[in-house]
Amino acid sequence: MRRLVPLLFATVTAACLAAVPAAAEPASSTAAPAAVSTFEGSNCPANSLCLYRDYHFTGGGIALKAGDHLPWLGAYGFNDQMSSWSNDTGSVCYWWTDAYSGGVGHDIKNGYRVNVLPSENDTASSVRCY
Repeated sequence: MRRLVPLLFATVTAACLAAVPAAAEPASSTAAPAAVSTFEGSNCPANSLCLYRDYHFTGGGIALKAGDHLPWLGAYGFNDQMSSWSNDTGSVCYWWTDAYSGGVGHDIKNGYRVNVLPSENDTASSVRCY
């Protein structure tokens, strides 16, 4: 019986580990903040933080208001899509390279318009405005 218990434990453990996916996507929230919107071209809504798909504030994207927090941009079809941003929210915002404010963080100062560095292009995964 003593030999059977460790063997049973090893078998159950192996079966459980095999059932876990190797790389799961972050869980997406079904409830979107009311202020988050999409826009086309360079048409950033007033008083917004706009994340653009392309350099030079083009390509459309998503817009947030002060107080919004998007823990995973993939929930909005925008994970690893940002090439430039503009912030006219009146507050400081931040973006991170990983979901849920993980990875490398960057400040997004109010009143600035920035093309991200080539090494940071298409790496934004989460954003928060205070």
